[in-house]
Amino acid sequence: MARWSRYAPDADRRLVKGLHDGDDDVLATLYDVYAERLYDYCMALLDDSRAAADVIHDTFVDASRRSPRMRDRAKLRAWLYAAARRRCMQRKLQHEAAEGDPLAGLDFLQREALFLALRHDLTGEDLATTLGVSLRRSEARLKRAQDQVPEAEEFLDKAAAPVIPAALRHRVQHTGTDPELAGYRAEIAARGGALTPEGMPRQPDAPSHLARRWAFTSAGLLTALATALVALMLMDPNLPVPSIEWPGGRPHTSTPPSAHTRRQGAQDPEPGGGRDQQRPTTAPQSVNSPTPTPTHSRRPGPRTGALAVSPTSIRFRDHTTMAAIILTAEGGPVTWTAATSSPQVTLMNAGGTIRAHGHVTVQVTLNRGLLTLPGTATITVSGGTGPVVPVGVAWDISVL
Repeated sequence: MARWSRYAPDADRRLVKGLHDGDDDVLATLYDVYAERLYDYCMALLDDSRAAADVIHDTFVDASRRSPRMRDRAKLRAWLYAAARRRCMQRKLQHEAAEGDPLAGLDFLQREALFLALRHDLTGEDLATTLGVSLRRSEARLKRAQDQVPEAEEFLDKAAAPVIPAALRHRVQHTGTDPELAGYRAEIAARGGALTPEGMPRQPDAPSHLARRWAFTSAGLLTALATALVALMLMDPNLPVPSIEWPGGRPHTSTPPSAHTRRQGAQDPEPGGGRDQQRPTTAPQSVNSPTPTPTHSRRPGPRTGALAVSPTSIRFRDHTTMAAIILTAEGGPVTWTAATSSPQVTLMNAGGTIRAHGHVTVQVTLNRGLLTLPGTATITVSGGTGPVVPVGVAWDISVL
């Protein structure tokens, strides 16, 4: 097995500082230190040399832009492994252990933990950070795997390291430093997903701490609410059931609105009123009213394009957590903004400017918890001369 250089936190801090300062030579040094070991890891996950090379390319380009956001710059190694892992997971990896492999009896997550710990020396906090789980969970996963396959270390030591493509280094250096590819670098970073508050890549199969807390809190509240409703029905079956608003859904009620409510609602402004409410374009004029001045004599202002949004609905099924919305500027440049109605749905970028006939990708992330109840949300996208576009988001129940 290839023996890579020992991990040096101080050297990693200097590399991150160089990336932060915009030193183009640092990217080449970073590649020389970590490319072979990351390629070895990606090949173990994907078993596809071309896909692994693409992941390595995007990981280093992303690192040149976003790794300096880490709170602890000594965690560069864990950042790189986590960024590479996320991209492998997004490629729907389904690699199984080969026949005769002693790790074949383990599930994917256990094999991965063994591979990182025994072959790449990622243990403790670094292993937990790479997997996107707590230290306690990563240690438990690793221990179960070691107990089942005690001969794993010997097997992994004997495995030969794959040969990384020779042209990949030049490809990474060119993409990461060419001024004309700044937009491409931004797109690669956007595909890398959101970062945690500590500046580390967030894993698609690992819910955030807030999502787990939300799941437990919601489960407790819903249980208490269901118990209260049953008690009310036992006390008096004729009592009206109060309206219940599920997370991200619309309220449902078992009793129709009263006549008073209908009369009152008729006097209220319609939903979506204000600036978005339709109003007459011209005031009523009497017979003797002067002829209005034609508006075509005014000089037109700068031309603004219309914003096209696709798709206009997203559904997260099973355990999926990632989706994308494509925004296109038609007929001219567009300055746009986007907002989500639920904290459970987050956006990678929430605004910017698109040149005429250009497009941007808005990455949408669903923060699933240990228990995720079905729900809906709305992403509101606005910009240009067109109307506000709502994008409906829905997700199914899931249990991790």
